This record gives sequence, C-alpha cells and structure tokens, in this order.
Amino acid sequence: MTTNQTPSFSSECPSCNQERLLTGYSPEELADLLRTGADIEAYCSSCDEHWAISTEDRADLSKALSRKGLG
Repeated sequence: MTTNQTPSFSSECPSCNQERLLTGYSPEELADLLRTGADIEAYCSSCDEHWAISTEDRADLSKALSRKGLG
C-alpha cells in the first residue's frame, strides 16, 4: 500500500448499526488527527448522518496506521 491510499477502516453508524467505510482522509491526515486528539468523523450515506468515531475505533485505526508505518 502506498501512503496516498487510505487504509480500509470502518465505523458503525449509530443510526442503522451498519459498518460504513471511513473515507475522505489521507493516511497522513488520519495520523495527524489521532496525534492531536481531534475528532475523526465518519459518514453514513444511507442515514445521511455524521458522527465522531469512538475511542475503540480510534485505537483500531491507530494500530492499522502503525502497521503501515504512519503511527
């Protein structure tokens, strides 16, 4: 995987409880948001809802990025 590809990562929509892919962020942006503690938002197109990913999702994302050398 090159650094310009976002790792596959999903978060559960709080409305429909379906897993939705996290899109719109580069891996570098995600790493920066994790480092600074800023919210990372997910989006469900079915529900038209945005939400901040959970602490558990942030930990999983951090691990995934670390495996790619970005954590």
